[in-house]
Amino acid sequence: MELLRGIWALQVEALPIYGPLAYRFLFENSTDEFVKPQSLFTVFDSNFQAVKAAKNEKITIPKDSIAVVDAIGLLTKYGDICSYGALDIVRALDFANQHPNIIGTVLNVDGPGGSIAAIGPLVEFGKRKTKPVVGLCDQACSAHLFGMLAVSDYIMADNNISAQIGSIGVMLSWMDNKKYLESIGYEFHQVYPDESKHKNESVRLAQEGKYEMIKKEMLSPKAIQFQDFVKEKRPRLKANHPGLLTGKSFGAEEALQLQLIDRIGSMGEAMEMAKYLSELQHIKKN
Repeated sequence: MELLRGIWALQVEALPIYGPLAYRFLFENSTDEFVKPQSLFTVFDSNFQAVKAAKNEKITIPKDSIAVVDAIGLLTKYGDICSYGALDIVRALDFANQHPNIIGTVLNVDGPGGSIAAIGPLVEFGKRKTKPVVGLCDQACSAHLFGMLAVSDYIMADNNISAQIGSIGVMLSWMDNKKYLESIGYEFHQVYPDESKHKNESVRLAQEGKYEMIKKEMLSPKAIQFQDFVKEKRPRLKANHPGLLTGKSFGAEEALQLQLIDRIGSMGEAMEMAKYLSELQHIKKN
């Protein structure tokens, strides 16, 4: 549903990778290559050791644990046969936020972005959370960056080699096989009554190669909303840097200089930061 109808905040370099997969998923019913990870949720104890359940038993979460929630791969609102969606990620974040023995969460992000529809659930979680969340990323572009900013109190890149942060912007893309179908005999008809003359107007014009209305009414408002959200969440951001708010991506060192992230560090350091923020929160309450 999101593949066919959605607006996407997606790094364009991801299209050659995910485009063929989307085509096979939608039109060839080829699902054997899609393998969904067993879980997106891991618990680490106060010594940052992964907590595992004994055979045939439920996991016991010790006091002062840290949760790690994965947001990896193309981001969609709903989960499917090959990946977890934003709603699944938020359920895991909510579980960690509500569990009395979990003091904080690391959101482990690695993805090029995804559907605009996936961002809302993460924004709403960010409004209601009560425990600290540290965002740790390799790639955090477009929708992944938006979502990470929405839920995180502190943001880190996990390396300064492959890490990539940015691609602040939106896009609309579709395939049109109308000319081919017309060449083999198909005729297309769309009839609108006078009372519905504006229905789908921007889409109809875009299909004719007239993009101004769809940019003005659909894409530009989303792009501006994204820019404003980034500036709100990163008040020290060097927003005037060329390309920062208009779609460029940056390596970890430059992202740090631009105040798009707070630090470069490891998963262990991210868990340490979650623990520190929890202790700081406790001190402020008391």
